[in-house]
Amino acid sequence: MSDGFEAAAEIARTARRAAEACAGLDAAATARRLGGDGLLGVLAPEAVGGLALPLSVAAPVVAAAEAALLPFPLVEALLGARLLAGRQDDLAAAIVAGEAICTAAPAGALRSEGGRLSGTVGHAPLGTAARWLFAAVDGGGAALLDLHANGVSVVEEPGLELERPLAHVALQDAPAALMLDGAAWTTFQADALLLRAAGALGAAEHCMQRAIAHITDRKQFGRALVSFQGLRFELARHKLALEGARGTLGHALSVAGQDPCGQDVARLVARVTVAEAAPAIVEGAIQLHGGMGFTWDLGLHRHLRRVKAAALALDAVAARGALVERLDQLWAA
Repeated sequence: MSDGFEAAAEIARTARRAAEACAGLDAAATARRLGGDGLLGVLAPEAVGGLALPLSVAAPVVAAAEAALLPFPLVEALLGARLLAGRQDDLAAAIVAGEAICTAAPAGALRSEGGRLSGTVGHAPLGTAARWLFAAVDGGGAALLDLHANGVSVVEEPGLELERPLAHVALQDAPAALMLDGAAWTTFQADALLLRAAGALGAAEHCMQRAIAHITDRKQFGRALVSFQGLRFELARHKLALEGARGTLGHALSVAGQDPCGQDVARLVARVTVAEAAPAIVEGAIQLHGGMGFTWDLGLHRHLRRVKAAALALDAVAARGALVERLDQLWAA
């Protein structure tokens, strides 16, 4: 048991070092760096060069990446390599090695007619730099697309992301590189939500640590700001929210394999708590910095953008509604 914890801790440390080393690198160089450190294959099976570890081990990798504002679609790469293993091993191995970049479009769905695809999908992270795209198909399931194929157009779209801009993709009678069944795509989407929650908490914790350092070092009227009781209470509230959200997410990750569809109580509770806690913690960190918290030089607003985008994807309102229905079913049983 201790060996497993130590291995997970070492992966988390490697992720933090790699994320810092990727500062200033473009998407291709970032992929090669992460692949060289073995981080892109955390979830993929050993047959394609991966480590075949559980989702809970990938969470700190994503958290480290979001804390460092890594400009790379890491969640999509981790899950894409796992999904393609056994279906397209060569491509899965290329993603694990950092030789291919894949992304996914969470918005929209494509029409499939005779194996050809048409329509528009959007919100694909770093879509203009990626080569491969996962996108939903009407009627269930998804398709893997080669973004360099004929009939495919990729355009950057406006959004909150600065380092990892989103893109929308239009297809007109384009070929599918691979068609995926509904069950595989549902698991991909459900696990992506948990990893995005982990990333949001990683960013929130990073911002809170910066706020702690600021009010510890900064003095006002000859006293450190941390000596003021109101500020300590504020930090305590954020810490309590962080630990509560981390606990629910940790439980959801530990039982993720029992709920591949993402509709069990543990996953729903994690979605709600993280979607509500993470933005509030980052906003609190900005406020604790005073007026300088809103400046571009400090950069906390960049984390807020990402955390807000993650919270939007987690959709606390929908998750809470699904949770009520699930609990009603359990109580009626």
